[in-house]
Amino acid sequence: MSQLPIRLVIKNYDFLAPLASGDIVAEDIALELDRATGMDRFWDDPSFDAGEISFSQYLIRRSQGEDRFVGLPLFPTRGFRHRCFFVRRGSPLGNLSDLAGKRVGTNGWLDTGNTWSRAALREAGVDIWGVDWTVGPVENPATGAGNRPAITLPTNVHPAPAGTSLVRLQLAGELDALMIPYPPAGFYEPDSPTMRLIPDYRAAERAYLKRVGFYPAHHLIALRRDVFERDPWVAQSLFRALETSRLRWQQERLLLAETTPWMLPEIEEAMALLGADWQPNGLAPNRPMIAALCDEEYAQRLVAQPIDPRTPFALWEQAGGV
Repeated sequence: MSQLPIRLVIKNYDFLAPLASGDIVAEDIALELDRATGMDRFWDDPSFDAGEISFSQYLIRRSQGEDRFVGLPLFPTRGFRHRCFFVRRGSPLGNLSDLAGKRVGTNGWLDTGNTWSRAALREAGVDIWGVDWTVGPVENPATGAGNRPAITLPTNVHPAPAGTSLVRLQLAGELDALMIPYPPAGFYEPDSPTMRLIPDYRAAERAYLKRVGFYPAHHLIALRRDVFERDPWVAQSLFRALETSRLRWQQERLLLAETTPWMLPEIEEAMALLGADWQPNGLAPNRPMIAALCDEEYAQRLVAQPIDPRTPFALWEQAGGV
């Protein structure tokens, strides 16, 4: 049987190393990894058969009737979000609950990470409809955000003025806080004017984990529907290849934990909190997390109707996936 060529666009994650090096080989597919292309290209570039996509955008697109993609329960990136809130140095704000009624800037309304951030705010008792939101570029003029689904923004969500940035607005006192995925430029300098809202975000995220019981996923892997319908077995082959590579990497991280002097205790702590496989793929270990994100999509008015958490991966299950 000749191998079927499959092009996958995905960020350059270190768990891909066993697959990219040839130590792990996909079954019956000639898998080409494109690790240097923005994942937004996958939506409308038919040269890719599979790709990493935003979990939130996938749910929104499905709710709008788009069915060009088949989601696989492969979650290449996860992250807690208490670390993603920033204030001016000297700000009296120090907890998520302090953001109730405040002016908060964010870089994207539909992003999965920001959806989880707003979920953390809601979990802390903050009415997100009472926050005055500004959406815009963090530091530089926007260069385009790819092909995003269209939704009507809530009335308390406004675009940033043209030609400015969230950092400028915050430093000018026009925003009380930022909710962004990464620290702004210069954050790690001793005289940085910006600091984290929650300095001990690690403790806050550990407490959040104990309350909600899952590690939030941000992206997933999807197949083009025409590829899936023509060769449904490709989904299982791709899943096994990526999952085997990830598990090989995860096992070897215990022996190659020199990224920082204390990486090993970090890994051991993650295992103690989340289990030996601290970022599992598949449906069974992720059902609570999937259900929570589906609930948040509706609660945050990103979709018009509640989402049945069984539907995003229904085709995967029908094809025998678990």
